[in-house]
Amino acid sequence: MGDRLPTERELSRRFGVSHLVVREALRILKQQGFIMVRRGHGGGIFVAHPSSRPAQEVLRTLLRTRQIRMEHLTEVRLIYEPKIARLAAERITEAELEQLAHIIARQEEALRRGEQEAFDLQFHRVVAEATRNPVFIFVMDAVVSVLLPEVRRMHLDPASKSHILDFHRRLYEALAARDPERADQVMAEHVAGVQERLTRLHEEQFPEAARRLVGVRDGA
Repeated sequence: MGDRLPTERELSRRFGVSHLVVREALRILKQQGFIMVRRGHGGGIFVAHPSSRPAQEVLRTLLRTRQIRMEHLTEVRLIYEPKIARLAAERITEAELEQLAHIIARQEEALRRGEQEAFDLQFHRVVAEATRNPVFIFVMDAVVSVLLPEVRRMHLDPASKSHILDFHRRLYEALAARDPERADQVMAEHVAGVQERLTRLHEEQFPEAARRLVGVRDGA
């Protein structure tokens, strides 16, 4: 949790405005993820840690209104995620490697049991955190979080789950070997491969919406 801010009463006094003005300003700041309000003992108004939620909402709105398409997000991922993997290979800690190994083990168990769980966000977030660059973490969170509902909605087949798991293993090995070049290459293959499978699965499971997913227009 971040620094504690003054109370509504104190903010009102300092800025010479009414309690209603202060309350509305705080409501907007909370909605945008800049502050958090904690009730009860030890509660108060606190500066929130940086959140990608506002960016996620913008991306979701753009997708819903068809101002952007899924392949636009994939193109962006192909630019920044291999570079995240490259930096992570240079900076990752043993503790973070252990986190990735734990995620992979849980993913393997879920695959054996036939459970529908998405570990991509957890895995990719740890990799992003290893860069020590908060901007990379923010961007990765925003984009991958928007893609996850689409992945969950499609109920990936065992082959696709195994495909993702295999790439996670290969990326882990590259990171553990501190090999930036290989980490960059594996991540690029991973993002492109997952998108290719998602597109194919979507065409099979939701043929009426397939053209929208891949951004193909009638007559194009």
